[in-house]
Amino acid sequence: MSLPVVENASALQFPAVVLDEKGEVGSAFKYRIVHRVDNLIIKLLEQRPGWKTYEVFRKASRNDMDSDERWQVTLLNSLNISSFDRAITIEPQRYSWFARAGQVSVKGADGEGQPVGTLMLLNDQNVKLLNEAGKPHQRSPSFPSVPAAPDAERLDESIHQLLEMVSTTARQHHIYQWGIKGLPRLADAGIGSSVTGQWPLLESLAEPYIEQCLSKGAVLGDVIHGLSQVVDTLASLHERGVAHGDIRLEGLREVSGWLGPGLPERFSRVDVAPGPDTLGSKRFIFYNNAWQPPELRFPGVFDNPGQPFAPWQYTSATREGDIWSFGVMLAVIVHATVGEGEWFKADEGLQLSLFDYMKTCGLYDCTKLEHAVDRTTGFLAKNKSLLALNMPSVPISIALAEDDQNMLAPLIRLIDQCTRADPQTRPTAENVKEQLSQLV
Repeated sequence: MSLPVVENASALQFPAVVLDEKGEVGSAFKYRIVHRVDNLIIKLLEQRPGWKTYEVFRKASRNDMDSDERWQVTLLNSLNISSFDRAITIEPQRYSWFARAGQVSVKGADGEGQPVGTLMLLNDQNVKLLNEAGKPHQRSPSFPSVPAAPDAERLDESIHQLLEMVSTTARQHHIYQWGIKGLPRLADAGIGSSVTGQWPLLESLAEPYIEQCLSKGAVLGDVIHGLSQVVDTLASLHERGVAHGDIRLEGLREVSGWLGPGLPERFSRVDVAPGPDTLGSKRFIFYNNAWQPPELRFPGVFDNPGQPFAPWQYTSATREGDIWSFGVMLAVIVHATVGEGEWFKADEGLQLSLFDYMKTCGLYDCTKLEHAVDRTTGFLAKNKSLLALNMPSVPISIALAEDDQNMLAPLIRLIDQCTRADPQTRPTAENVKEQLSQLV
């Protein structure tokens, strides 16, 4: 078999795909193959005029990895590929911060292009393919004619973000085989599951819900009905030991008539120990994500008093974290409906800044928090309330119908339950689903 297309073109099998028009990543990979300086092992599997496919093995030596990882990545010279008399065209579209949705079409011998699905691509405008440390041919200042010895840590740093983003998405392909409502589904293109670290070929993705509905005006009852579908999706994921980790209005998409958390690259395993040579539990950096629960953004000041605080820490998504973010999303909806008048009496914690919220709840090391505020200019140092930090960038408009008046008090109680500071006291997704079903 030749990747990314099998010989008879009856099926598409893509490993993770990175557009490398200038060949910079390929040069860095070539250098790494010859100069083994760390726990990253890169092997060239196949070279074609339009692409090169590599196998990448990373030993679990970093604090954001919980197992060894082995996967494949194809570096493309362009998004137009020819293979076995078949032409593949990938048309990229905006999707998320580090991903683009590439619409894949295969042109047959008759010259007609047939859409076969959506392939997630790295958004190379945001994801660093290489930074300055990735330039391998540095010269020694004392002996300009002699290349300087490569610094293993800096070389690893130079392509770490690229490799982390690739492996993050590559480990998700099995989730789409579950057929959970509200999640993108695998495209019916004869795709198999034999490719290690396969990047899933998905059905077309819908427009973001916030642009499709909320920015144009909606009724509270309809919005709550949609959010009940979101939490139903979360309940199905949580039951299978997976947390989503990116629950926010701007990430929601309607898939086949069902509203769900649409960003497929955000899933994490929970309570599952990965085996050797398999992709492990994904780790997040929560520092810049205002919609993430405090205990995950700043784990060193919550559940491990002996761990030094660091603003950029890796941690996995959790079920409890999903519920906190869902509660904040509900609060944003209620706020957009009734404003800050007397109607809005949601959890007072959301009216506090992140620092004040963490300081007053009694669950965090206040000494570490004080020290952290002095060291960061991020969300921990801002005086904005948690609610204000989570207001979407797109203005939303939600009307309150007469029949929806009775929803407000139960919704505010539910917001209070979901956003409790102690994650162990928050309701489960199944419980939240039951409470919302009573409203709609």
